[in-house]
Amino acid sequence: SSGINAEYGHNIFLAPYRLHVKYFNERQFWEDYNEVLIERGMKDRGRVLALVQGEVKRRLGLEEDVTKIIETVKSEYRPLYPQIFQYSRSCCVPGFLNLADRCRSGELTKSMLTDKYLSVIGEGVYMVEALSPTFCEMMLEELDNFNARVLQKSRPNTMNRSGVMVEELGLLDFVNDLIADLLAPISLVLYPEWCGDDGLDSHKSFTLKYALKEDTELAYHYDNAEVTFNFCLGRDFSGAEVYFTKMTGEPEAGQYMEAEHVPGHVLIHRARHMHGTKPLLSGSRYNILTWLRSSSLRNSFCPMCRSKPRLTPSVRMGDGFTV
Repeated sequence: SSGINAEYGHNIFLAPYRLHVKYFNERQFWEDYNEVLIERGMKDRGRVLALVQGEVKRRLGLEEDVTKIIETVKSEYRPLYPQIFQYSRSCCVPGFLNLADRCRSGELTKSMLTDKYLSVIGEGVYMVEALSPTFCEMMLEELDNFNARVLQKSRPNTMNRSGVMVEELGLLDFVNDLIADLLAPISLVLYPEWCGDDGLDSHKSFTLKYALKEDTELAYHYDNAEVTFNFCLGRDFSGAEVYFTKMTGEPEAGQYMEAEHVPGHVLIHRARHMHGTKPLLSGSRYNILTWLRSSSLRNSFCPMCRSKPRLTPSVRMGDGFTV
């Protein structure tokens, strides 16, 4: 069965200070972070402590909260486009379907895939057209409809405020089928070392929105997964480029690359490739992200706490572990 890491105090992002922290108790927290928080402008220790303890409390109750939201959405939400909630290959452009099929058949090697089919942004970072314009437009309208009618939603992660978990939206089956049909075969060719002995057997997927007066940028980080597919749905926007440097745990060596999102295209990278999003300059940008995970890799090493995880059972896919 699936599992989550019971160490709820790891990797908490304090947005006002652009800092990831660990919290196990007050004494440990202040010993570790008081000095750096003062350097970054902390004025009120009580407010900082409330932020950290509030995030730990949110994580403790997340499974139950999400389950309630899913049940409410199922009973009360009426989709604008019911057809997009069932996976169909028509959501993607023919070229993306073709390269996935050729990856699955073993016809394409990594060098063939990167030389002929993908735009290479830099080492291990690729972009290619994937989603059809019709699907993107329907999904954008569905998200507008959902956000206007469903008031209670959980945050997609600790760093982003504006977005929806695909489980809550009702798109989990769609994403499961998309991964099995297209994303897993591509991942196995591009990143075999990140797929583990049993493959990419779970995921965390969610939508994001960047807009003025909402999330406009994203601090430097890496994703809690093995492989990331970042699909741009669109709308008119400028700025909000994604920048990449090094893999987590490696020394800085002057690496830097940028990718500009294009509606309908997917940005593909190793999840632990350090990256961030530059400020949005105008408009709004909507994305669907899929974090693909391998339990055979994660069960022995949690990428967020950087140690063997202490696991507890999950009622859904958890954090990509198995117990």
